[in-house]
Order: sequence, then structure tokens, then C-alpha cells
Amino acid sequence: MAGSRKHARNSEADGTEYDRHPDLPWGYWLTFAGDEAGEPPLVDEDGNQWPSVRQAFWEGRLGLPFSNSRFMNDCLEFLLTYLAIMDRRFVKREERIQDLFDGEAHLEQWFGLYMEAAGISEWNHNGPTMEGKAILLMLIATRDHEDAKEGQGLDWIEATKGLARGQERKSAAEMVEEREEAASRMAHRFATGTIDGKPMVKLIGLRITTEIPIRSTLWTMTWEQGDSYARDRFYLWLLERIDRWDSWSEMVTEQGTRALTEHLLKLAFCDRFASLD
Repeated sequence: MAGSRKHARNSEADGTEYDRHPDLPWGYWLTFAGDEAGEPPLVDEDGNQWPSVRQAFWEGRLGLPFSNSRFMNDCLEFLLTYLAIMDRRFVKREERIQDLFDGEAHLEQWFGLYMEAAGISEWNHNGPTMEGKAILLMLIATRDHEDAKEGQGLDWIEATKGLARGQERKSAAEMVEEREEAASRMAHRFATGTIDGKPMVKLIGLRITTEIPIRSTLWTMTWEQGDSYARDRFYLWLLERIDRWDSWSEMVTEQGTRALTEHLLKLAFCDRFASLD
């Protein structure tokens, strides 16, 4: 079942303003036309029929050809991560290049220009447009079961948006409280502690055994005794990037603990020098 590849009406991509309800997910106007209530196909305002909201967005809004669901969903999961990070604003471009685009600045720039041309992000990487935020809501709401298990951190981005740098300590305390509550529900999470009296940050993962799922420590970093200040600053830095925790956990599983240590070091330097701009 296929639909038109024409862009949706009133999209920002063709120069007009997004005139949908700003607080509802993209595609809320689609109606079910299946034999059973709540069953596909979904019908848009032009009469095109779609098997899912995601495919309506992929073909009908972006104008991209559909080959198979797995490829489409993999691409949209990446878009979800990109929009979530853009919506939080305080992650600098240099870090985004390193973490999402494997250091390929030209690829990040091209993708950003495509997002701007499509009306999904503001000019000069200044966050999602009104429609972009609606798309973010839709992508979070339509994740399938497997994707939700692999990237649970993304489910909490909207509910746990905290602070950008430079805000008062009260805002920082509120951010920590909100994000730690979200982290407690994640399959993979960072936590603070001590080992042999030394301040520590550890990455805890959920390991499925033949009997019951158990939590185990996947990665640790320690500081000298009494240096809890540096440990706490690092933990705050991690909390600001809660949506990346599942991806970093996967990195440890596939490449080992050293790979994560090196990756975090690279990101920390991207963040440090970006603040000097």
C-alpha cells in the first residue's frame, strides 16, 4: 500500500508556516480507515492511504522512497536522536559531530542543511522548528517494541529536559532530581558511588540471564580520595546527555570499556573548546 510522495500541506519546507496544533505529535490529523477500530490504513487529508504514521511522514512529508520498514525505522531512529539533542540546545556542534557523525563534519553540515531545507530545524542549527518538535513527539510515540528496549533513554527526553549551562544552582538541583528519576527507569544508567574510599562513577547495565535479569557494572571511573567535586562535575555532564546512555552502553558491550573511555575523553574536549567560541 503506497501513498503520494507529495509534501504535506502547509509545511515549512515550501515556505508556509506550520499551522497545526503545536503541542500534538505530527500526523495527529490522520484518520483510521481499517475494518477494525484503530487499524490501518491511515488516511490523510488528500485521501492517500498509509500503513503507519511513520510511513506517511517518510513518503508523504519527506518525499523519500520506501524500500523496507527496517531501513526506514533505522533512519527515523537517527532523526529522533538528532532532534532530541537539537531540542536541548546546550550540546555544542563539535560534540554532536563527534558523537553522532563519527567526526565527519561535512556530513553533519549536510544533514543540518537538509533539516533546514525540509523545515524541520531552524536556520543555523538553532533547534527544531515548531513542526520539528511535533515530529520529535511523533517519533517518540511511534517507536516499536524493539527500539524502545534498545533506547529507553530517549523516551524520557521531553519529560526530563533540565538546564543549559550557566543557570543557577537551584535549576541544577532540579535537573539532577528530574534526570535521576528518569535514569532509575532505564536499562542502562550511570550512577555515583565509592570504591575503596575513592569517588566513582559507574555504568550499570541490565544483563538477561537464563533465570532472571540482573544488574551488573559495565564500566567505572574513579578519582583520588576526597576529589568528589570532580566526580560530581563529570556526573552532571553525563546527566545532560542522558539520551546517549543506551548507545554508550552498547559501545561497551560491542567494543569494550576502553572504547567508551576514549569516546568520552574525545567528547569532553569537544565540549571544552566549543565553550571558548
